[in-house]
Parts: sequence; structure tokens; C-alpha cells
Amino acid sequence: MPTYLALVTVHDDVDPDAVEGMADALGASRTEFGAAGALRLWVPGEAPDLATAAHAARLHAAEVLDGYDHEVDVEETAP
Repeated sequence: MPTYLALVTVHDDVDPDAVEGMADALGASRTEFGAAGALRLWVPGEAPDLATAAHAARLHAAEVLDGYDHEVDVEETAP
């Protein structure tokens, strides 16, 4: 099955103490705060195709990050 990487960017102010919980809930493999203060989380996953991966990533992020302004970009990773 193809693998994908979702880059989840949270634009709201995030308490640094909450980052680990968000990352764990999303299954993120990496997190960092960007220059503008946005929190970025890299979330790997598998899906049959890009459309399914993007839909699942957006749905999962919306459930976990309820109330936070965020966006999700998904791309296929190299085999």
C-alpha cells in the first residue's frame, strides 16, 4: 500500500505543553514551531490512493484539533 505524509500546520497559539499530546493523538513523527509561530506536525500514514489519504488526514486532524485553526497538506512518499 502506498505511504503518505501529511503536514499539519496549526496557526493558532499552541501551549508548548500541549504539543506532545497533539503529536501523540495525530501519530506525528516530527513536530516543530515555524518562524511565524505556527506549529507543524508531520504525520505518516498508508492509504490506497492520495485522495483517500488526504480525506483521512483532514478528518483525523479536524477531530484532534477541534477548535484550532489548521490546514493539512498530503503528499505521497517515495517507496
